Amino acid sequence: MAGIKDVAKAAGVSVSTVSYVLSGKRSISNKTADRVLDAVNRLNYIPDASARKMRGHLSHVIAIAPGRREVRHSSLSAYFMQTALRAKAGGYDVLLLTGEDPVDDILRVAQSNLADGVVLLDVEENDLRAARAAEYGKPCVCIGFPKDHDDCACVDVDFACMGRLAADRLRDLGHERVVLLRSVEHLSEPMSGYLNLFRDSFIAAAEDRQMVVMESELTEYRNFDANAFVSKYLIPKNGATAIVNQADPSVLNTVLGVLSVSGMDVPQYVSVLSCGTLLDSYPMSKGISEMPITPAVQCSRAMSLLLGAIEEHHDIRGEVDLSVPTFIDRGSLSRAREAQKGGCG
Repeated sequence: MAGIKDVAKAAGVSVSTVSYVLSGKRSISNKTADRVLDAVNRLNYIPDASARKMRGHLSHVIAIAPGRREVRHSSLSAYFMQTALRAKAGGYDVLLLTGEDPVDDILRVAQSNLADGVVLLDVEENDLRAARAAEYGKPCVCIGFPKDHDDCACVDVDFACMGRLAADRLRDLGHERVVLLRSVEHLSEPMSGYLNLFRDSFIAAAEDRQMVVMESELTEYRNFDANAFVSKYLIPKNGATAIVNQADPSVLNTVLGVLSVSGMDVPQYVSVLSCGTLLDSYPMSKGISEMPITPAVQCSRAMSLLLGAIEEHHDIRGEVDLSVPTFIDRGSLSRAREAQKGGCG
């Protein structure tokens, strides 16, 4: 196993400089610190337990593990920024982990005392990062709700509740046939857990209310055909009278464009409800009613839990904090066409 002298040699610095970078006891230039941390990463160096115990102080750094998607993705970027802001307000900087193996990345920074706690973003239903949280030796919070969360806290919107509320809202407006416009961004990767939670809950609730739910095909973004979507699900006589959107705002915008060109007015011809999205961060061609994600709320709650664990030694393992979904009315919902004609009660 590599030692501190090996790190110093690889980084071209003294042993004391390596110690200062890892302990934070002295200000080191970013260029030098980057060389040291790169060497630590390449050599898989972990300071021994006695050294960590001797330091005994907080690094005042929170590690953020973003998952598979790039942080520039609109909704993930919002969560990252809100987490960073909440951490800064609590007196902590953030360290974005970008290694190819996310678990090894977390283990490296946690066990070397580079971070005091860990926040997991873009959480999948079966998320290995959450399942192995007991190994980190640091408190861990998921902004998401994985199946295996015994050793970490979870903070999220209650997407199962959102699915039921969406079905209720549409059925109350007389919609009996709806189409779910599913996420089309990352076909080759597991979908974020919240997408599945909402979908499963919505379909089950719709079936209980004698609604028919059609689902768009899962395709890569570049292959999505808005004209084909409208032709298949909305134009036929027995087509859907409402769209429930889970897709990225840019995808929904292309569908709205086809509807406009085809003379299918929203909401007179078709209602649109977007769920688990963040449309106010994107220039939509038309106001769309939404049950949004709420990054500011979840990140504030997540950081409150995490700092309580770090500074006051609260045991947050297994805690679950799910917030009630909100609804924003932007005028894209109306009674179904049949209901307007008196065909539905």
